[in-house]
Amino acid sequence: MKTQLSISVLLLVGFVISITVIQSAEAGDPREKMGLAALWTFDKDTVQAKKVEDVFGKNSGTITGKPDQIDGFRSEALDFDGAVDLIRMGEDIFFPSVTMEAIIKPTLGTRNPIYDKYNYGIQLLDNNNVGIWIRADTANAAKHWPSAYVPFPTDGEWHHVVGVVENKKSVRIYLDGELKKSTPAPDPISIAYGAAHKPTIAYTQHLGGIWYAGGIDEVAIFEGALSDTEVRRLHTLALAVEPTEKLAVTWGMLKTQN
Repeated sequence: MKTQLSISVLLLVGFVISITVIQSAEAGDPREKMGLAALWTFDKDTVQAKKVEDVFGKNSGTITGKPDQIDGFRSEALDFDGAVDLIRMGEDIFFPSVTMEAIIKPTLGTRNPIYDKYNYGIQLLDNNNVGIWIRADTANAAKHWPSAYVPFPTDGEWHHVVGVVENKKSVRIYLDGELKKSTPAPDPISIAYGAAHKPTIAYTQHLGGIWYAGGIDEVAIFEGALSDTEVRRLHTLALAVEPTEKLAVTWGMLKTQN
């Protein structure tokens, strides 16, 4: 009887664990369902020598310079010097509609490219406005650069930035989960203009080269234009995840369980 009871308890525990895993898997990977394509967390275990791991996809980056590892918004982040430090991806990433996410703590008063594909990107200008821009495929030079910029907080804290390109419709900038500005962009991103360039973090090749100064954490790229509701969800997720259980770690565990 005692043996049968022990077996029943073990079976019950196994059943509960299985249900918990299934529920966690269903509820634990919302960004994947939103079209997540690449994720660079900059956690200590994802930065090895000159390599930065893409913990979701397969697009790891190569470091130029020696950005410092610092305490980030969640776990570790990288601090770039604004002069040499940058990350260049090994593979191209291009989507006609795209969403770019980052958590940043920049040095204000300088132009700071956050994520740059040469024909689109998110950046902070030297007037402390943060925004999104694209190089549009149009013969009208006056319409080459649709963009949307808003003032960046001067409190010296980490802030969540999301830029959205909706193909042939608009570019939108979000700050801490809220839509701040939307600009019409009826022409698509110029594929030819950026064809020879791999994506970079903390650097743009425009104007002879410009480097980012300050901290960057949790850079993510999504295929498609996320909605206002989805961007608010991203911000909620960014605030909700504890440093010891980051989304990337949780997703990695869940992916091995499915």
